[in-house]
Amino acid sequence: MEPAKVIAGSLPKYRQLLQLLRARILSGELAPAARLPTEEELINTYGLSRGTVRKAIEQLAAEGLVYTAQGSGTYVTAAHPSAVPFRFFDCLPGADAVYRVVVREVIPASMSVAERLALPLGEPVIHIRRLRVVGGEIVGHSERYLPRSLCPGLLAEDLSQPSIHEILVNLSDLPLLRAVVEISAEMLGEEDAAALSVPPTTPAIVVTRTTYTAPARPAVWYRAVYRYEFCLAVRPDTWAASPG
Repeated sequence: MEPAKVIAGSLPKYRQLLQLLRARILSGELAPAARLPTEEELINTYGLSRGTVRKAIEQLAAEGLVYTAQGSGTYVTAAHPSAVPFRFFDCLPGADAVYRVVVREVIPASMSVAERLALPLGEPVIHIRRLRVVGGEIVGHSERYLPRSLCPGLLAEDLSQPSIHEILVNLSDLPLLRAVVEISAEMLGEEDAAALSVPPTTPAIVVTRTTYTAPARPAVWYRAVYRYEFCLAVRPDTWAASPG
């Protein structure tokens, strides 16, 4: 069978190779204990650089799908996880919702951000803060932090689109494989209340979310406050699961 192609396009070649190899492992084509093609074989088959191939294999190892035996090769783990990448998408009502970008910057990671993202203190991170406005009323505000290295071109994009998450997944080198979400209803403090233009102690929904590109590799830390309601919707990344 002719191997699937890795082509130039909006999705980085490294990620295309990652998805192709992951699909072969999860489908059983590459069975547990099977040896992956060598770096040279992957370079020749897909016309890729050695650095691109190594990045894909390193991510597979971070996901627990493969391991490397020194001097022998890279093998599929005997009991590997079956996680498939997924995406969040916006399901909040409000066809006339407008997103206003308040902050878009690269800053050194503070102690709290560095701890949440497992980064060295001061590592450059992207910080984005937005307001969600419906019918002229501010109904939510959110901010997120991520390593600049994860998606260097993110700040050049139109960040007023409904889903920054969708932009990030499409642009970045890494897939989303796990997320930890915390949701609570709280009386707002002064800072959050000011952002929503409501009095302090107004009740609202507070959401924090850390997304991971591998079981222990955090990628994005996100916090949002919603005045009235919050909706979480998730779908499998079907192209990644079935690259065809």
